[in-house]
Order: sequence, then structure tokens, then C-alpha cells
Amino acid sequence: MSHKSIAVGAAVALAGAVALRRLGVEPVPTVFYLLAWYPTLLLLDALVAWKGGPSLWDQPRDTAAMLGWSVVIWCGFETLNFRLRDWYYVFAPASLWQRWAGVSISFATVIPAILLPERLLDRLGVARGLVTRPVPLAPHDFRLSTLLGVTLLAGALVLPAVLHPLTWGALWLLAEPLLYRVDPQRSLFGDIGRGAWGRIVRLMFGGLVAGVLWEAYNALSRAKWIYTVPFLEQLKIFEMPPLGFVGFAFFALEAWSLYHLCRAWRSAWRAAFALGFVVLALLGLDRWTVSSTLPYVDDLPGVSATARTRLERGGLRDVFRLAALAPDSVAARSGLPPGEAQAVVTAARLVTLRGIGTRHAARLQAAGVTSVARLARADPDSLWRALPHDPHPTPAEVRVWVRAARRALGSGW
Repeated sequence: MSHKSIAVGAAVALAGAVALRRLGVEPVPTVFYLLAWYPTLLLLDALVAWKGGPSLWDQPRDTAAMLGWSVVIWCGFETLNFRLRDWYYVFAPASLWQRWAGVSISFATVIPAILLPERLLDRLGVARGLVTRPVPLAPHDFRLSTLLGVTLLAGALVLPAVLHPLTWGALWLLAEPLLYRVDPQRSLFGDIGRGAWGRIVRLMFGGLVAGVLWEAYNALSRAKWIYTVPFLEQLKIFEMPPLGFVGFAFFALEAWSLYHLCRAWRSAWRAAFALGFVVLALLGLDRWTVSSTLPYVDDLPGVSATARTRLERGGLRDVFRLAALAPDSVAARSGLPPGEAQAVVTAARLVTLRGIGTRHAARLQAAGVTSVARLARADPDSLWRALPHDPHPTPAEVRVWVRAARRALGSGW
């Protein structure tokens, strides 16, 4: 298949995903992130090949390794987030194997999303001539980089509420001395030593582009992450605080260095270790980062078994559609009494609000918060203290819920 055909097919697939997302055709709204990212990667790769660069299709083994190491590398950042608590996931698949598969397939996009924009910019000639006088690098420079990286990472882990942004540079400072030792041609420190700044500039710009796409696709997906970055919870573009987009530029440098370091160090025992690490990270993800799973009518809290049966018979199987319907419409389609139909819609709206999910909604109801309106009137800190948290919800999550409830009241809920 020609690269032109792949590009056209990818563009059609992306447009189709957007259209089906807009129409609400399941499962597209739930897994839109995946359905958008992979066509985007294929489109970027086709553009690189069209400009004479290497294609992912030309080296399938290397591409498979890239996807695998991408999962490993992002699991490393997820592990750091167990301490930082900067984001959490909502509406993940309830099935363990589906959840882990979906998470892994999502994480596999991270490294290609950084490398492909840089490759395309390189083929377009961006910053190729950005060369300065070489910067001599001595052994003590690498020791200083390692010391600074350890210090920044330790600071972020000890004081995550204040120093959490330091992680976006710390790992680069730790990885680069090691990469320079095993592969100086791919090392960004090596580029600095040679006075060649083009790749660094392309990576940082490509990281910004990837970051915008990450956040846009995530915002359109029901299964998503929500940021609870300290001091930056209020103002957001998509789900990301505006200042956070700067971090994508530095993350791109880390992603490049970590990926090429993993490639240089690959061996059978390291691959086995990496697989074990991913499994442990996924277990930790389920414990500390996944806050809610995709809701189903059978799990709606406060709704009787008889009502659920009638909803099923009336074709009302989608909790999100239930939340969007008027109670009288639900009553007409299901045959439920008006009061019971109102209770169903109220429960569905609470469950679907900002990733609350059925488990948290049941706990909210037990605490007397039976509707979005009551949630809007709640004090976040007092409500958090009244709820079980094991470890979810966090205080930041409850603040997210209350803010969303207050906004929802203005939209007619």
C-alpha cells in the first residue's frame, strides 16, 4: 500500500471518528482517544515518508519495539504520579483485561507522538541550520547533570504540591549522561556538545504539537484523564492548565532520551524486567489512579431492579443518553411512573458528571447528596470528609465534582 493511500485512509478514519463521536455512536465516544490517535500517527508517518523520510512500516520490528518501550516509559511517569497525584482516570473499562489492554494501547502512542512530529519537521528542514559554536562537555558536567536530576526528582517527590513540575526535567538530566555514554550520536547532550540545536528545537516544538493533540483528543473522550494540578485547578484549556502545555516541550526531550536509552540497553532480561514493571504499574494504576469505570444501567445507584428491567426493554441501555433525556421522555419509553423516571434521570446525571461513576455516586447518595443540585450546594472539604476514600476520591476530585455540578446547574440540570 502506498503512503498516499495510507494518508488518505488515515484522514478518512480520523474524520469518521470525529463524526461518530459527534453523533454519539458507541463505543466511539468512550474510546475516541484511541480512534483519533492511531490515524493521526499513520497520517504523520505517511507525511514523513512522502517527504523522503523513514516510515514506521519499513521497519516493523523497530516499530513494535517503539510501541512497547512507549508503554514502559509512560508507566514510569504513571508510577511517579502515584505520589504526585496530578491526574486521575475516569470511565475506564470495568473489565480488567479490557482496561489493561486499553491503557497499554493508549500508552503505546506516547513515543511515536513525540518522534513523528520531529521527523516531519526535520524533513521540512526546520531548524537544520541552527548551529552554534560547539560546547565542550567534560566528565564533571555529566556528574553535575546526574546530581541535579536526582535533586530535582527528590524535591518533586518530597514536596509534590509545590515542586511537581520538576519531574519534566529531572528524568532528562538523569537519562542524558547515560545515553551519551552508550549512543552519543542520538544524545541531546551530544547535540549540545556539537553545537547542533536543531533536533532539540524540533523536539520541543513537536512536543507542543503532540500536547495539544493529546489534550484535544482526551477532552473529546469519555474514558479520559482529569488533571488536579495544585494551584492550577480552575483555569483549563481542554483538561490541561494553560501553563501545563509548556511542560510538553520538556517532556519531549525526556521521551527522546529515555526511548533511545531503552533501545540501546535492550536485552532479553531487561525486556522481562520491563514487562514485570508494566504489570506492577498497571496494578498501581488500578489502585491509585483509576477513579471510576464506565457506568451501566444495571449499576445505577438508587434504581430498582424492576426499573432497570423496564429501561432495558425500552432500549434505554446507555447511561449517558439517559442523563441527557427529560424524565417524561424516559417515562414514555420505559413505562416507568413519572417519579421513578425522574429518579432514574437524576441518578444518571450524577453518575455521568465529570467521571463520578456508579461507585462514587452510591457513596454520595449515602451521604445525602442525591442529585447534581445537592452536589452543587455542598462544601467540597466537608463532603470529602463525609465520604469513604480508598484512596478515591481525593479532596481535589471532590472539588472537581462540585465545580462541575455548579456549572451544570446553569445548563438546566
